[in-house]
Amino acid sequence: MKEKHLQGELRDFLKSRSVPLVGIAPVSQLPGVPEDFSPKQILGGARSVVCYGVPIPKGVLHAGAHALALYWRYCNTVYRALDTSSNQLCLHLEGRGYAASPIYSCFPWRVMGRKFWGLSPLVYWAEQTGLGRLAKSGVLATPDHGTRVLLGGVITTAELESTEKRDGEPCPSDCSVCIDACPAHAIDRTGRVDHNLCIRHSGANPLLAHVLSDAGTKEKFSFETVLNTVAVDDHGSYTCFDCVRVCPLNR
Repeated sequence: MKEKHLQGELRDFLKSRSVPLVGIAPVSQLPGVPEDFSPKQILGGARSVVCYGVPIPKGVLHAGAHALALYWRYCNTVYRALDTSSNQLCLHLEGRGYAASPIYSCFPWRVMGRKFWGLSPLVYWAEQTGLGRLAKSGVLATPDHGTRVLLGGVITTAELESTEKRDGEPCPSDCSVCIDACPAHAIDRTGRVDHNLCIRHSGANPLLAHVLSDAGTKEKFSFETVLNTVAVDDHGSYTCFDCVRVCPLNR
């Protein structure tokens, strides 16, 4: 039986924590997502995914020479706030008699076939829950905030009332601004994104580079262990967000 009353309760809970965008979808195996990253691999008996987002101010994207530094710092602080909200929401659902697991905004990552994956890929679930649609840049585009949205989420055993998926493509068919602007050439003309190429180009982490240069570290720890303990956002900086900065949806 679907817990319809919980939908409004969860919206109010997140709104009180300055999280304005909320969507809900039933657990399923999403196309193109390996089964290893299914919600049921994280939480047995999972029935619903709650996905939510916080917009990035336009003033951050268009802050001239300071935009990249402000974007990096804004993302770091909001990711931590979203993760805290996810933790609190899990406890809130537990208090209502349901199990819940957080989907953290960024780390931890897993590497599979030279691709970086979150434990449950938020951008695909955000599309599934109706928060928006994927733009050609591979970033979620929402009706009110374009591609300037940061995401968080929760998986729960509660069977929640779903929100409606959005129809239509967010990008005009003749728009290639993000493709042309990408300095790493990580977005092809079909809209497929090479996330490995993008990630390697768009972030700098001197600490991670130093640790990986040590042969003893490589022998003792897996790459994923090093990545998830050393490469967290507070230890690195963003070196590119051109696809978001130039997107006409963000004007």
